[in-house]
Amino acid sequence: MARICKVLIAENDDDVCGLLGDIFNDGGFHFSMVKTGAETREALDDDDYDIVVIDVTQPGHEDGFVLAEFAYSQGCGAILVTDDHCHLARLEASGQHYLLKPYRVQQLVELSDKILTETRRKRSNGSFFPVRTV
Repeated sequence: MARICKVLIAENDDDVCGLLGDIFNDGGFHFSMVKTGAETREALDDDDYDIVVIDVTQPGHEDGFVLAEFAYSQGCGAILVTDDHCHLARLEASGQHYLLKPYRVQQLVELSDKILTETRRKRSNGSFFPVRTV
């Protein structure tokens, strides 16, 4: 099924980036890839994305949580991903969507579809900012 949406993948590991690209391509999503927080910000400033998938651990000074907030401010939904379970408490407290590695392909696709639906509803209501449960 083709989806009319754009996904930004913010991941510095080439193997993971390739896998995510394959998943989104097979799922009918349009996507772009970046490797750093600075590139993520630039891409979100330059183009309209519906979803950004962000590795919590980013090279440089920004972490995925900061980038997810920036994505929300740009009208974009976000999925934080990590294999470091030390981030679990912060992920749960943030109220943001997240997946712990390793996750199933179907989990990523279903969560992406859910966020796409939420984002479009919020954009049409003029109230994009997500409800936080902090």
